[in-house]
Amino acid sequence: MRKKTRFLAAALAAAMVFSMAACGGGDDSKGTQAPASDNKETQAATQGGSSDNDKSDANTPSGGGNKTVTIAMTSPWASWNPYVDSGNYSDIIADQLYERLWVANKDGTVEPRLAESYEVAEDHTHMIVHLDKNAKFHDGEPVTADDVIFSVQLDANPEFNSVKRDQLQYVAGTTTGGLAENGVENVGFEKIDDYTVKITFKEAMNELPILTMMNRYVYIVPEHIYSKYSIAELNESETWKNNMVGCGPFKFDTAIDGDRVELVRYEDYHLGTPDIERLIIRVVEPSQFLSGLMTGEIDMIAGAGIGSLSLADWPTAQAEESLETVSTTNFAYQTMIINMTSEKIPNAKCRNAINMAINRQSIVDNLLLGEGTVLYAPFSDDHPFVDTSKLTMPEYNPEAAKKQLEENGFDFSQTLELIVPTGNEVRIQSTVLIQQDLEAIGVKTNITQYDFPTLMDMMKKGQYDLGMCGSAGAIEPTEASGWINNEGTTNFPCVQDDTFISLYNKAKYILDLDEQKEAYVEVWQKLLDESPICYLYSSNHLLAYNKRLSNLDPNKFPQVNWATWEWKVAD
Repeated sequence: MRKKTRFLAAALAAAMVFSMAACGGGDDSKGTQAPASDNKETQAATQGGSSDNDKSDANTPSGGGNKTVTIAMTSPWASWNPYVDSGNYSDIIADQLYERLWVANKDGTVEPRLAESYEVAEDHTHMIVHLDKNAKFHDGEPVTADDVIFSVQLDANPEFNSVKRDQLQYVAGTTTGGLAENGVENVGFEKIDDYTVKITFKEAMNELPILTMMNRYVYIVPEHIYSKYSIAELNESETWKNNMVGCGPFKFDTAIDGDRVELVRYEDYHLGTPDIERLIIRVVEPSQFLSGLMTGEIDMIAGAGIGSLSLADWPTAQAEESLETVSTTNFAYQTMIINMTSEKIPNAKCRNAINMAINRQSIVDNLLLGEGTVLYAPFSDDHPFVDTSKLTMPEYNPEAAKKQLEENGFDFSQTLELIVPTGNEVRIQSTVLIQQDLEAIGVKTNITQYDFPTLMDMMKKGQYDLGMCGSAGAIEPTEASGWINNEGTTNFPCVQDDTFISLYNKAKYILDLDEQKEAYVEVWQKLLDESPICYLYSSNHLLAYNKRLSNLDPNKFPQVNWATWEWKVAD
């Protein structure tokens, strides 16, 4: 067994050494594979938590003092249960309250959170994780291996309404959807001692999907708090709201339903006491971002797809002396998903034709004003796992698209239901452009907007024809597997068999980097040919924040890693 404290950049054949033990030692060793981050749409629901102990007017920051920081996002959180919502609106809150074992960065590095180091078996069948003994929950109780195992078993429990368990599929004892196959006690997490956990893989594999994709949404929660409740009770948001105990850098203070959450710093946070005394996360209309930043009512917009400046406001923000502005490329992408069970779109040839009819360059040029990238596959052309020379792309060709529909039984007299979530104005506008593209080849559509939870539910139930959705993306190629996993909780295209996931499963267990890259080319070509998902574009994140804030890295935000305890606030 070798002690490993590194993370790898997939673009390099050679390994990049990186220390996970930022607050502890560790031996460096080389590796062989690629990082990843989250899948999941960066939108959330309109439900929100309950509004007890309201301390502030809905239009002004509360808490007082120079160390109060207000972050704005466009929509409210969906639940206080950190496992039940697939949107980053909830995750930005969960990232402050709870912890994961480690987090992945955009640049291909791993940072410790609860785990200070790990060791991988020579045969790549398991890993040993060492927990930080200084980590404590907000009530002062230590974070131990029992809490890690409890959290994983809860996530994998078929009776628990988790939407984030898909990536547990790599762990022994789980299905391809991340469910416990033969009881939660047989899921491959084993306690070695109070601060050591063994994770057993289904079969020999590179550990990076475990480091990134699996760990992405496994929030560690206190067994001594939540084990007192039944699974039915834990499925209720209020159970979590009434027992808000995590081990993250901030503690829960108050909330206004659908409007804001107020947090106070956790003095004993194991990675260091935050400089911020009070952190307010507010729901703000995007049209109010710039004025709020300029008046100081808002210190920062959340970025990462949950709070970006509009392109119209971008030049003004750049010229404002009190603001820092950052335009960052990222792995996020927007798509139009096609319901594979829709009788109106009878086969893959028709889906592929619809894919060819979309003028992606027009979206990037006219809506993003160049602040974005055209996509045809889950990842951009410069992604280390994409080899466009080996892929046949569904490039824009309306004449060929119309002919292909005519030859494959498409009924031009019908109207396709095209659904889009509220909140993201560029996405809404892109939906209109897509409607025009389809009309140009004789395909009629009816656009309807829904809040994101409703849209997600409709897509999972197949109550649509075409649906707009986005993902935060990742370096790790398995990120794109969740939506086309027939047993997954985010099977939005309503895939009915294991056609796609079997190809992913074949690829993900290949240890050799070059061989695995070839296997993923096969996966992506199948996706392009079948077109359950029309990948459209990746828009740059346009972030702005007050210059009173410093020591923050916006490149971390899309990976659900705001690292707020590192931020500095000028007096």
